[in-house]
Amino acid sequence: MQIKKLEPWGAVIILLLYMFVKAFESVSLSSGALLHKYGQEAIRYHLVFDYYKYYLIPQLTLVVVVAVVLFALNFKILPRQIGKSNYPAVAASLFISFVLVFLAALICNTWLRYALYAIYDTKRGADMQVMKESFGQTLLIFLLFAAYYLCKMLAVWLHKEALKDKPVYKKIFTEVIITGWSWIMLLGFTLIFREYIFRWVPGFVLLLLPFYIALFFLWVYFFLPRFAVHAKKRKLLLPSLLIIIVFGIPLFVLFVKLSGAAGNEGVFFSVVFFIVGLLWVTWLLARFYFDQQKEKLKEIQFLKQTVSQKSADIDFLRSQINPHFLFNVLNTIYGTALQENADRTAEGVQKLGDMMRFMLQENQEEKIPLDKEINYLTNYIDLQRLRTLTSPDIAIDLTIKDKDCRHYIAPMLLIPFVENAFKHGISLKERSWIKINISCDTENLYFDVYNSVHLPKEDDPEKNRSGIGLENVKQRLSLLYPHQHELHIRSTNTEFFIHLTIRL
Repeated sequence: MQIKKLEPWGAVIILLLYMFVKAFESVSLSSGALLHKYGQEAIRYHLVFDYYKYYLIPQLTLVVVVAVVLFALNFKILPRQIGKSNYPAVAASLFISFVLVFLAALICNTWLRYALYAIYDTKRGADMQVMKESFGQTLLIFLLFAAYYLCKMLAVWLHKEALKDKPVYKKIFTEVIITGWSWIMLLGFTLIFREYIFRWVPGFVLLLLPFYIALFFLWVYFFLPRFAVHAKKRKLLLPSLLIIIVFGIPLFVLFVKLSGAAGNEGVFFSVVFFIVGLLWVTWLLARFYFDQQKEKLKEIQFLKQTVSQKSADIDFLRSQINPHFLFNVLNTIYGTALQENADRTAEGVQKLGDMMRFMLQENQEEKIPLDKEINYLTNYIDLQRLRTLTSPDIAIDLTIKDKDCRHYIAPMLLIPFVENAFKHGISLKERSWIKINISCDTENLYFDVYNSVHLPKEDDPEKNRSGIGLENVKQRLSLLYPHQHELHIRSTNTEFFIHLTIRL
């Protein structure tokens, strides 16, 4: 989901904006204004007030500590421990984090609430008051964080599990989540800068903007599709008008009161703003987005029809091959080779038959066990060894460490690299070598191919043909394993090396 990319950046931006506003106050406001805004208790109890010492430093310190703790919980600790089902570690992490935030709040609030020590006759009374405030503040922070994290986990589960086979609903859900997260970031921005922007902006973002967003999605995914099918049925306008009357007008009235739009002129401009925003901007945006989606759907439908036609053509061509006939012929040749004591020929025929069976059966699956892919590579390399067995200057080394290779992989993903190595790395007249290493751990596949390079001669018909094997496999990797693979290619006039890591 795109929310995973937006979430950390949005939180960091809000944190930096908050720190900027507090720092900006120290240079933009006079000492008298700062004293009036934050030093009322100091004035009341005749104490000396210092904005930096008794407000800015403790406030920013507490915010930074809370941000660091919640960032660690949200992005590192909880995902890792919940993924391992290590719930005692989750509980311990939450408890330690709570204690850290509580101690930070206790220290910073002692700074912030220094005037309490002038109110109480004993130091203990002030300490208890600060401790109560700090504990309540910490509890509220963690309750809000818990609600946020549970909502995020629910959203991830719905996106990955409940809606994985429903692409349309999955798309709508993703758009709603991204829009909601953007609204939260905008709300945080307006609350931080509420003293430096128009008075009505926070109320608009808090009350009317969510209503406009909800109406936008209703028009795009409910009303406009039905208007397109039932253009003459004006009765479909009634639900939209009812939503505006039942939900929009009460929110608008509340917004007018909160924004302080007093008098006929203020109410008039508020009504115009509401109508223009609701019936013009939101409608135009919804109509534009809906038309864009219709065009994309037409393109997708056309591509589906094209792919279906190509698939039918491929199936027809495949049916002409009659693989059972080919397998029977190979078995006959294999038996004949054994009768004539042609062991190398029999071995080659057997491996060729295994490779054909793999290509006709396993290659149709989305993912296959990794050991089957490795077996196919082994058969291919063994066939190439039969071809080059009589050349002592050719070295082919294959190292497989498949202890942890219990993963699944897209078929025919590794073979293009090996084919490329044999195509450009083997010469029957010059010293040549190919070294292939395959290994795995519990999460990754590691694949290395290192081979010599023999430049084609001028009269070689393959000289100017670059081939599509490597480009094809790069595209497949980007589509099948986005952000889950690393491919490094190094080449000179005499050597070629690739290293591929796939997180499976």
